[in-house]
Amino acid sequence: MRFLLNLLLVIVLHAPPAIAETITEQELRAHIAVLASDEFEGRKPGTEGENKTVNYIATQWSQAGVVPGTGNQSWYAPVTLVERFPSAFNAAFAVTSDKQQRRQVIPASDIILRAKREREDILDIPVIFAGYANEKPEELRRLVSGKLALLHMRKPKGRNDLPDYITRKKQLITAGAAAVLSVVEGNVRWSRSTRFFQRSGTTLEGDQYHGNIEGLIRGDRIRKMLKKAGLHEDQFGIWQGNPDFRAMDVPVRIDLSAQTHIRKYASHNVVGKIPGSDPQSGVILFLGHWDHFGECRIADPLNPSKDRICNGAVDNASGISLMIEVSRRLAKANLSRDIYFLATTAEEMGLLGAYAFVDDAPFPLDSLIAVFNADTVALAEDGRKIAAIGMGKAGLDDEIEKVAKQENRELDRSGKSEVFIQRQDGYAFLEKGIPAYMITSAFADEVRLKAFIDGSYHDVGDELNESLLLGGAVDDANFHVALGHYFGSTATYPEKGSSDIGAN
Repeated sequence: MRFLLNLLLVIVLHAPPAIAETITEQELRAHIAVLASDEFEGRKPGTEGENKTVNYIATQWSQAGVVPGTGNQSWYAPVTLVERFPSAFNAAFAVTSDKQQRRQVIPASDIILRAKREREDILDIPVIFAGYANEKPEELRRLVSGKLALLHMRKPKGRNDLPDYITRKKQLITAGAAAVLSVVEGNVRWSRSTRFFQRSGTTLEGDQYHGNIEGLIRGDRIRKMLKKAGLHEDQFGIWQGNPDFRAMDVPVRIDLSAQTHIRKYASHNVVGKIPGSDPQSGVILFLGHWDHFGECRIADPLNPSKDRICNGAVDNASGISLMIEVSRRLAKANLSRDIYFLATTAEEMGLLGAYAFVDDAPFPLDSLIAVFNADTVALAEDGRKIAAIGMGKAGLDDEIEKVAKQENRELDRSGKSEVFIQRQDGYAFLEKGIPAYMITSAFADEVRLKAFIDGSYHDVGDELNESLLLGGAVDDANFHVALGHYFGSTATYPEKGSSDIGAN
């Protein structure tokens, strides 16, 4: 009998920690009801809605047993955002032939500009067509430095290997382009793009995040410029959607002048931490963006009570609710590794909060074992089938497959969800070579995902109501708890040890 008692004691002492009670739909719905309420004003950065949002997240994490994770006893990591509105601008191009220069004004209907500073003038600047800006960094720097770079806004269909537009524009700015004009094709797309561009453009603070002058120019205007220069567009292959096109100089020079209204304001990431028993063994990070669009419709004088708030229940109050409840379970797990939770600002403006965190993380980036992004999780009836955005790129595919089998989940192998890889916060980490996944049942249900994107996505209809599907979100939340247990413990995932982590 004593032997059996001793054996039972050994089993209890050495057994892995039991996973806490499962997360319920009621728990997720309760958080979404608060975060997506009109009281939170659509969670736009820099507003009273932000203050309420970040305070709610920090309070919930504190109650869950999470501690501040910024490294200075605060929950809040400041992120300075710079918003720019076009005010006034003009542009002209010159063609030199037979020692004569012909100068022609570009009409405002064909171009729109905004500048890094309140007033910017760039005169007699050489022009290069950068195509998709897909040269290697050193080659791109040699080609575009000091020039005005023309950039295809849309990449060819099916070429998900090419970076998205924002990334490609950033590459040109980093390479030293004095100005970047994005080429927009078609009347409908031009109308839509200019409406968006005229509202505002927001970047992080820093010269590397905005060109001296940025803008949009119609594809028709580029063709007219080439024709004036005596060239045919086929000589450059730029209108054929050729992704292999390489940057080439255009024999025109351009004058640009832009006046811009600039507003600088502070927003915040929220950072929490569950300290591990072996902090030298690495870090696991869960993240999701808290921001949305605030009041996204103009007031209707004929119907002043008409809904104007983009509440963002699915995108992304659902992801934040998942992280809150996951943190509550993992805080009780006594895991080996430090577990961090990050609620980012300004994801809707171009993953800005995620990039700010990567630039100034409270731990060495090379200590990160895995990153899991929770975004737009409330679209599926259940989570039996899950999409793992990042498969094939992040290096932990076999381990994700193992956890999926343990949890009786089926991984979507169609690859269709990978089209979203550059549109979610995990991409800021993937660019640094850090394993990052967005795992959700919502993106495995192609029909419902398309219906959401074509419907209430980024609009007033994305709010909490009885039709909101939380079955998949519940399964996703519990799957993230399982991910935390698996990757957070050196007993189940020992690959990175103290010998090669935390050296910085």
